[in-house]
Amino acid sequence: MNPADSGDGRPLTVQELAGEIAETRQALGETVRALAAKADVKARASEFAHETREKATTSAREHWPQLAAIGIGALAVVAAILIWRNRPGERW
Repeated sequence: MNPADSGDGRPLTVQELAGEIAETRQALGETVRALAAKADVKARASEFAHETREKATTSAREHWPQLAAIGIGALAVVAAILIWRNRPGERW
């Protein structure tokens, strides 16, 4: 099909050509904006960091009881080791 053909055999009018040109420019502009966004490494890295921070915050909020229990358990183990090592009497 000839680009200047309307599809039914008649040539396009100036208005039809202008409309097609406008549509093509708009599509090309959208493509250029999408490519520019992909090429903007700083913005993409910033967005990734923000998303990761949000996921970590949400995860920590959801699991804080388990995290608190793990922390208390770790403190109990450290305290037990310190008490055991500092007790009077025989050392290994």
